[in-house]
Amino acid sequence: MIRHNSTARTILIVVLFILIIFPGYARADYFLSGGFFSSEANIRKLPLEVSSIAFGPEDRLCLLDKREGKIQIYSSKGLLIREFKSNADAITIDPWGYLYTVTDGINVEVFDKDGNSVRKILLESKEPRYEFISYSGFLSVDERGYIYIVSASSGKVSVYSPSGVYAGDLIKSGYGASDLTMVSAVTIDSKGNIYVAGNLPRITANRFEPNLVVVKKLSYQGYADTVFGPLTNIFVGGMVVDNLGNLYLLDTSSCNIYKFDKRGAMVTSFFAGRGASCLAIRSDGYLAIGYGGEIRLFHPSRLMNFIDKANKALLDGEYDTAINYWNEALRLNNYLKFIHSGLGETYLYMKDYRNALGEFKLAEDRTRYSSTIVLYRKEIFYRYILLWGILFLVILNAIILWGKKLFFLFNNIIGRMLYSPVRALAEVKKRDILFGVILIVSLALIDALNRRFVNYIFQPTLEDINYIFLRRLLMFSGLWLVSGTVFYGIGEIFDGMGTWKQCMLTTVMCFVPYIIFSLPLSLISNLLTFQEKVYYDYAQQGLMLWCVVLFFVNVYTTQQLSAGKNLLVFSLTAIGLVFSISIILFLQGVNREIWAFIKDVYLEISYRLVGF
Repeated sequence: MIRHNSTARTILIVVLFILIIFPGYARADYFLSGGFFSSEANIRKLPLEVSSIAFGPEDRLCLLDKREGKIQIYSSKGLLIREFKSNADAITIDPWGYLYTVTDGINVEVFDKDGNSVRKILLESKEPRYEFISYSGFLSVDERGYIYIVSASSGKVSVYSPSGVYAGDLIKSGYGASDLTMVSAVTIDSKGNIYVAGNLPRITANRFEPNLVVVKKLSYQGYADTVFGPLTNIFVGGMVVDNLGNLYLLDTSSCNIYKFDKRGAMVTSFFAGRGASCLAIRSDGYLAIGYGGEIRLFHPSRLMNFIDKANKALLDGEYDTAINYWNEALRLNNYLKFIHSGLGETYLYMKDYRNALGEFKLAEDRTRYSSTIVLYRKEIFYRYILLWGILFLVILNAIILWGKKLFFLFNNIIGRMLYSPVRALAEVKKRDILFGVILIVSLALIDALNRRFVNYIFQPTLEDINYIFLRRLLMFSGLWLVSGTVFYGIGEIFDGMGTWKQCMLTTVMCFVPYIIFSLPLSLISNLLTFQEKVYYDYAQQGLMLWCVVLFFVNVYTTQQLSAGKNLLVFSLTAIGLVFSISIILFLQGVNREIWAFIKDVYLEISYRLVGF
């Protein structure tokens, strides 16, 4: 007994270890529920060969048995309601619950939900007779009553009107076609979307290269919307779409079921068992699969239920509920990309673009990532168009009323710094120190606004801006004083001509390009993604380089030295400025430590005085 318990324990530990190392083996998305037929069914009436199945109203199952040449209608509980003779090659049920059969690719008969014949349709076509005789494929009907038939011999989808008149080919395939070759299946969902399965055209010298099968979601006009797949070397034996837009494919060669969501991503795949020949889906999400003379039902797992509930809530517009279901699905499996894609689509419907981008990034969904950026840019434009319009009117009125004064101010003080810096620096030396104070205040204000308004799509700057203007003003005032003084001192060493006031004024004047252009750049950053931040950085670095070049010109204009001495003064000023700033930062750190020590001593004395 002890030996048996030890062996069982060892086996259990090994199994758990495998499940931990290979979690994919522990995951199952669909489980066998049992057979469809009721135990009370007459065994003699059961089909010998389930060739085609389809669910109709009240989850009644219509079944084609080609071996015995009959069609059977079963209740949702698996009890036979009616059977009748038929030589049909395929069956389908239209959106209104009518049963369609096709024989020899040309004779269509329509039945009501109880199996009573309603009408017969003779399809007209210009195609040769052998096209119909050699028919082997799928049949589908849309809500308008148009009939879609796949002909395997020519590999195309032909469309007929409700009266049987040939309307054309939805996809006409062939070896020279650029769309699909050898179309093998067609089905239509409840919203009228058409799904066509076929092979991708490939030109290769290797005749044994695997075939790629895709499913294209089309409109009535034949325009492709979504592509599912591709899948390698499959033979489509069944293709159905549920009411949530999920597509199910049965590969009769490997007996695998593939499930795709409405976005085109593969949700799961599972082995259905040997002998699977046809496929249908019930209203509750159960899959019915035909095997020879029996039908088995498969029910979705808890994860699949959460995903389906999330998609249903999304279709119903209940976005908060959908997010809750997506999050529940993520708790069960955080590595499925299509879950992140679905969650991103939900955020997109809610216009929560930042979260949508994050989910699309996790899903590696580049198409929706890019389209989300475009949508957000449009929203920004329309959101702020009124603000920009008002700002434009204010600027226009200011130009009209104070145009001459503004032009004089710009041309004689600021404009010349842009197109004639030598003349501007020469003139600013004659002004009062108050002009430099105005510029340093403007510089601090612009820099504070930059830190406030530099944001990127989905990843805004979250910097605390409390007292930022005063802090920037103190910082720039200190830098101005240090840089101007260092510039003056180095100039004096080399017998420069500039006075301290002139050095102070011309130094701050070199920052005019930054004052003028940095704020517009900060506003433009709101239209960029974080991945495009490099463009903003390059522009800012360009402005700073412009200021450095102006300071080099300033050395020549203010100190009036030779070229060699100008370069030497420029270099030593930069070194002295870096050294001075380092000393200031060191003293600032020491100052903080001293104040922190004093604060700690004060708190300790206070705590002791109050009895803590």
